[in-house]
Amino acid sequence: PKPGNCLPLSKIPLGLAIHNIELKPGRGGQVCRSAGCSGVLGARDKGQALITMPSGEVRRVSDKCRATIGQVSN
Repeated sequence: PKPGNCLPLSKIPLGLAIHNIELKPGRGGQVCRSAGCSGVLGARDKGQALITMPSGEVRRVSDKCRATIGQVSN
């Protein structure tokens, strides 16, 4: 995977920075869309993915949701 690729969370390697993250499959990116923002894909378990947000909050979303690899540019 290269920066800028949009993939389901199940196909993204763990530990990569991601942005433009969907919270529900097919709904479009809703999180980490502002300049300089990115989350980190931490773990996957039973169809769910754990994402660490820039604020430090950890969110659990479906691994069918899509995200873009990399960090939003300034």
